[in-house]
Amino acid sequence: MDHPLKDLRIGELTQQWAEQQGLLAKYKIETDSTNTWAKNEAFTETVLENPLIVYLTESQKLGRGRGQNKWLNAEHGSALLSTWSFDIAKPLPPLMTVRFGMALIKACSSTWPFLSFSLKAPNDLFVGDKKVAGLLIETVSQGNNHRLLVGLGLNVFAKPEEITTASSLLHSLPESVPLLGEDFIGFLDRWVFEMTESLSRPFEMLSETEQASVKKYLNLFPPTMGTITQVDADGSYWIGNKKHSWMEI
Repeated sequence: MDHPLKDLRIGELTQQWAEQQGLLAKYKIETDSTNTWAKNEAFTETVLENPLIVYLTESQKLGRGRGQNKWLNAEHGSALLSTWSFDIAKPLPPLMTVRFGMALIKACSSTWPFLSFSLKAPNDLFVGDKKVAGLLIETVSQGNNHRLLVGLGLNVFAKPEEITTASSLLHSLPESVPLLGEDFIGFLDRWVFEMTESLSRPFEMLSETEQASVKKYLNLFPPTMGTITQVDADGSYWIGNKKHSWMEI
């Protein structure tokens, strides 16, 4: 399938966007892991002077997911491999993991509203039964300084060949709908907005509206454990009469 972004590298495109927005963007053709890179620089003078820095690459040699999971590379330059490093006043509660999952699905759904996005707890983004993105959220601290690292890997126009349960945005689109650069830029705008909005109320419980939204998007994922009947204000969810913690999955 051809696409207008075929001659562009997603990391490089995102770096150009970030600089136009006045954000500090750090870019390498290849690195071990953007989260590790951001973690190693978290308390350098340059980083401490910036409330938000984005780390970008075209290929990760040691990309990580949650727990022992690994992020496998797709075609070079075909995925958004990024870590968004925020200055925060103090470490955030686990509930923020839920909010960033919702921030991602809101940003994607507003950009490509005709795709059937869903969440698989804790923070994998799917279209139908295929994974297109994942989040890795970590906090690092040194004295009174704290950084929140939001790692986002998004398959834009390719997926790792060996992963049959994954897809990309390009291959999820209808045949008649191209993957446009302006749409991807719109996604980046909305993604930063949604993250920033989430960080504006880090210690609030989920509202009833947010609970309903989390329940909706979790239930849109092809069920493996059963229908989620309730989401609590702390992000826990219920399947039948059993309560599950988002962070224990």
